[in-house]
Amino acid sequence: MLINNPVGKKVLTAVTGQLMVLFVIFHLLGNYFNPYSLKLPDIGSIMWIIRLVLLLSFILHTYVGVQITLENYKARPEPYAVRKNLRTSFAAKTMIWTGLLTGAFVVYHLLQVRFSLVEGSFMEGYLVAAIYVAAFAALFLHLYHGVASFFQTIGWNGDRALPVIEGTGKALAFVLLAGYIAIVIYNRIY
Repeated sequence: MLINNPVGKKVLTAVTGQLMVLFVIFHLLGNYFNPYSLKLPDIGSIMWIIRLVLLLSFILHTYVGVQITLENYKARPEPYAVRKNLRTSFAAKTMIWTGLLTGAFVVYHLLQVRFSLVEGSFMEGYLVAAIYVAAFAALFLHLYHGVASFFQTIGWNGDRALPVIEGTGKALAFVLLAGYIAIVIYNRIY
């Protein structure tokens, strides 16, 4: 079973992560093109299937990501005496924390926007706007490493392809960061 195999865990994390990346992209586009104001055809059952797939992806991605991190800590309980990070980045070293922060923000955002259980909006107060910007920064760092890691996990990381893949991952993360922060800034100004 995938969840019991170290390679399977990485593949499961990569695939569920990319499903959520697709959602983040389409959610951003939806915010810019505001489909909620358009009369869209009723695709009710399809939307529930998409929501279920996203929920399962979120749960699996989080569970397996935490499991991998704990196993890595357990395998090396004491830090190295000399640590040389030849290919690792700050984003790579903080994946667990940026993932947990992003996950907490997703729950907060759903409670606020979808279920109206949390008061406030980034359009009304600076504290909520700051929470949104901080969450987007965490998402940026998570995607900065995660998108390129997906291609490495599935084996598309040859010497020629790696710089392109890493550059594409970084560019996508930056575009999403800029796009989401622009929504907050625009709504705070206007």
